[in-house]
Order: sequence, then structure tokens, then C-alpha cells
Amino acid sequence: MGERDEPGTIGRRVQQLRVARGLTQKQLAEPVYTPAYISTLEAGRVRPSDDALRHLAERLGVEFDELATGRSARRVTELRLRLTEAQRALAVGEAESAVEQYTALLAEAESQELAEEQAAALLGLGECALDTGDLADGRRYFEEAEARLADAPLPARVPALRGRAVAHYLAGELRYAVYLLESTIDELNRGGLHDPDALLLLYASVIGPYMDMGAHARAAQAAEF
Repeated sequence: MGERDEPGTIGRRVQQLRVARGLTQKQLAEPVYTPAYISTLEAGRVRPSDDALRHLAERLGVEFDELATGRSARRVTELRLRLTEAQRALAVGEAESAVEQYTALLAEAESQELAEEQAAALLGLGECALDTGDLADGRRYFEEAEARLADAPLPARVPALRGRAVAHYLAGELRYAVYLLESTIDELNRGGLHDPDALLLLYASVIGPYMDMGAHARAAQAAEF
């Protein structure tokens, strides 16, 4: 049995969907369950099985995941596609359009309580801010993205940490930018989290600050890694 909401939350969701569709408890229950079972479920006094949720989802015309968690797998996929479109807009220099898209996507991800997608939208807004020179806003967005992923493994938080470091670097705070990047690399290595994508992002980002600090040997070593 996968992750799902508490029985009371599921019960309220079933009741709201049933009422919205004009169904009685008997109509929702048939032919597998009884009206009494639906009543108990809607009151949050029973944890429905996967089979029961599949039956109810079919009767209510929603996906299993949406009924069990309040989040639609289809909507999540659509949201991620739109995040890719916003990223493409930023990549071709349409920062203003990208900001509008990321802002709308953030609001939608928040309404569906999707932490990963919230963080992705915040990362996008942070990159937009860096692109337009709004470094303070950029740092704030990256910090918020990191906070949304507080419970995620370190590799998942690396893009936000890297964004913060780049914002400090562009503001002329070279040593603090290097500190953020080096400490994250060290933490990844100490924890045995040798995520190649995360390490590539960090080593690539630290080369510029090293060069500007005159630490050419360290820059060369980062480039080699």
C-alpha cells in the first residue's frame, strides 16, 4: 500500500466528489459495497483498501492517486512539462515570459502540495532573477527552494545550493560562494553520495570563483574533476 492521506481526509474528499457528481451513497457503493460502508468511510472511521479506492475512483471519474492523495499523476506530468517550457523560455532570453510561467506554476504546485515542483518553480525564478541582475531576489528564491526540499537527500538540494553560491559570486562575495560550493562537495563525498550530476554542477560552478580569486591550481583541479 503506497503513501496516502489519512482516512478522515480521504473520507471528506470522497464525500465532496460524490456530492459534486450528484450521487447518493447507495449509487456510489453499488454493486460491490454498501451505503453503510460509504457512510463510515466518509466519516473517516475506516481506512479504505486499494480495491475500495479503485472502485470509488472509477465511480467518481477520478484517478486512484487523486482520490488517495489529492494529487493527480496526470496533472503532475502536465505541470512538469510546463516547467520545461518555462525553462526553454528562459534559455532563449525570454526572461519576462519565463517569470510569468514560473510564478503561475509555483502557485499551482503549492495548491497541490507538490514540494518537488514548488522547488523547481522557485529555482526557475531564481535563475530568472540572476539573468536580470536581481541578485537579492535570486538568493531568496534559491533559499526558498532549498527549504521546500529540506527533507530530500542532499543531491536533490544541490541546484538550490549552487544557485545561492552563484548569486553570492555575482555579488562579488567570492569566498562565501566558494565556501558554499566546497562544503557541499565535502558533504557529498563524506556521505558517500557520489551523485555525478550533482558533483558536475558543483565543480563546474566553483571554477569561476577560483579563477577570480587567483586560485588557478584549484580551478584546474575542479575542471579535471
